[in-house]
Amino acid sequence: MIVNIYTLIMLFVAFVSLFLGGFLLYTTIKSLLNFKAIVPLERRSQFEQKGYLIFLIACVAIAIRMLAWPWFYIMLQSFVPEIPGAMCMFGVTQILPSTVIFLQIIKPIAFFIMGGWLLCYYVDKSTPTTPLARKNFYFLLIVCGLLLTDSITDISYVLRMKPMMSVSCCATFFDVPLRPSAMIPQAILGNNFQIILFVLYYVINIILIAFLFTTLRKKWQSWLSLSENSIFYSQAAIAIINIPVVILSLFEIITPRLMQLPYHHCIYCFMGNGTVPDAPIILGLFIIGTFAVGWMGILRFLCKNGEVQPITERLLVKINNLATFCLLASLGMVTIHLIFI
Repeated sequence: MIVNIYTLIMLFVAFVSLFLGGFLLYTTIKSLLNFKAIVPLERRSQFEQKGYLIFLIACVAIAIRMLAWPWFYIMLQSFVPEIPGAMCMFGVTQILPSTVIFLQIIKPIAFFIMGGWLLCYYVDKSTPTTPLARKNFYFLLIVCGLLLTDSITDISYVLRMKPMMSVSCCATFFDVPLRPSAMIPQAILGNNFQIILFVLYYVINIILIAFLFTTLRKKWQSWLSLSENSIFYSQAAIAIINIPVVILSLFEIITPRLMQLPYHHCIYCFMGNGTVPDAPIILGLFIIGTFAVGWMGILRFLCKNGEVQPITERLLVKINNLATFCLLASLGMVTIHLIFI
């Protein structure tokens, strides 16, 4: 185990969230088994207090786990001086690689699902009769599973992390001609894939932002003769397509250009070596903007009926604004960097 302030904080957060998650899973299952749609008037106050306590614990545990995602990369960066041969976070990931890959997959999934649950809870809490309580309990079971898995894996990784081996430089993986980020688009787009990928990066992002703006303008919807559902499904499909396009563009175009290292495609260096100080902000804005489109889908699926519909509609507008701002800001920051290089 590598002992520093970052690992100690990670362990503390993991153990706290593990304890809260275990208790939360138990109380959620118990509440679902005893759930009653109609509660007698004399027991309503007790039922509401118990539900409020469960959801309050859930909010605390979820907030802790959501912050653990960016902290995980801060911790990896702190390991770089401790690992022989490591020049960036990539070298750290070569120790216990399967665990690191699993953590890098589950953390964004958990962040997205937990954020969706918090929004659903907000809608339910804003309604006096809490009509979504049962749905939120079922949704919370999924959240608890992700929370516990993420926490246990964090603890296992930190405790087993030992710099017992020398690792290779990131250039041996990211800068070779057969790197996956080059072979995949080359197979699809041809030998001039970088130019086409660069154009796609801007075109798809601009189209997605335009759809998000259209959602805010009812006059535009009527002028384009598009229903609200068709606009939503379109922007969701474009957001899904945009994810691999942005990821490949980051590796192949944006990272080397912004770092002014034309042949170096390591996104870990892009995030952590300080050459592009606002790189984490660029990535974070893109992630939040993309997740916000998905969160709108969760709200439409779970919270758009009955008495919660007006609250959901107002919240959808706010999340739509968030998605628009984040995606536009991320695209704008990249553009400014490219112009002034």
